[in-house]
Amino acid sequence: MKNLIFLFGLILLSCGDEEVLNVLVDDMNQTNDSNKKQIKYSNVCLNGIIRNGKGTIIQLESPLISDIIVVDSAVINENDRFTINASIPDDFGYYVLRLLNDSNDSIEMPLKGGDSMLVNTSKTEFKTKPNIEGVSWSREANEFIGKKKNGKNNLAEHASILMKDNIHSPYNIVLSKYLIGSEKDINEDKIAIFRDVTQAFKDSFPSSIAAKNFENQLGVLVDIRSRTLNLTMTDYMVKYGFYEVPDIALNQPDGTEIKLSDLRGKTVLVDFWASWCGPCRRENPNLVKLYQKYRKNNFTVFSVSLDENPTNWKQAIKSDQLVWPYHGSELKGWESSFVSQFGIRSIPFTMLVNPQGKSIGQNLRGEDLENRLIELFKF
Repeated sequence: MKNLIFLFGLILLSCGDEEVLNVLVDDMNQTNDSNKKQIKYSNVCLNGIIRNGKGTIIQLESPLISDIIVVDSAVINENDRFTINASIPDDFGYYVLRLLNDSNDSIEMPLKGGDSMLVNTSKTEFKTKPNIEGVSWSREANEFIGKKKNGKNNLAEHASILMKDNIHSPYNIVLSKYLIGSEKDINEDKIAIFRDVTQAFKDSFPSSIAAKNFENQLGVLVDIRSRTLNLTMTDYMVKYGFYEVPDIALNQPDGTEIKLSDLRGKTVLVDFWASWCGPCRRENPNLVKLYQKYRKNNFTVFSVSLDENPTNWKQAIKSDQLVWPYHGSELKGWESSFVSQFGIRSIPFTMLVNPQGKSIGQNLRGEDLENRLIELFKF
């Protein structure tokens, strides 16, 4: 099985006189025309001090799977200083700054046109302690590069920590290379990190190729993992927090309004039921048991009734001892607005919602529901 390649770079292709940036996922030799995009260019300025580096060539590269494009180069002068001014896309890409010394030392970085970056190091510490300044991602870069100098370090773990710590950092372009190396490394925790970073790039750089790259690569991860778990991609995404649950606002038995969004910060089971629904009533003792067992874990139930008769609704809440405080209904039965909104065809119907308001399970009842709660709360 081929390793997944998490790499953002510049591919120059013949297309008239235009240059395009392509998504690089798994098979680097495949070109997807739908991912091509005309882009603008601006200067990037890389400069600094490399002590004892006089006369050494330093070059900016855009690596490909089968070749390296040298964007620009410079010779370190007699004062151990260098300056590289190059025209690159106004869009984040993956680059390497390489020192052509005996070991061809290099550092990886995300760059875009308009960036101005400084390094302050020595020839011997270039790849382990570059002291990068001037860019928003310098802290993450310096920290991660420092970890790389010890080959025994778990770079995937360090990458995951840094990516979670700052999901908006452009340096995640580099870190994503180390987060997941092959299919056996794919799990829910790493997909969640990749999902959050993808959304952050879409929020921060909505029209960028980097955001599109992350989105496409996330699709690859979800496809592989869902097949591993024998789930459809949709079922996987429902279970693992890809979809935000629409808000629900209803009146309680006393006429006051409750909103699902008011329960952010809690794990919530949204339970669609009715007093006249036999299967719902038979399931209620199990919900009571689970509520009592897991409420200390910030778990609660948000009951949404399809009743029309308020007396029957209130009596069922009391009789079944549904002691959680969140009960609401439009008292319109199957004409309730949320029936079509959530595609409800039968009840009981449930949605499990995480503290961020996203779906982490659907139509869970009985043993399936308890198993999911055990999984969530690590019992």
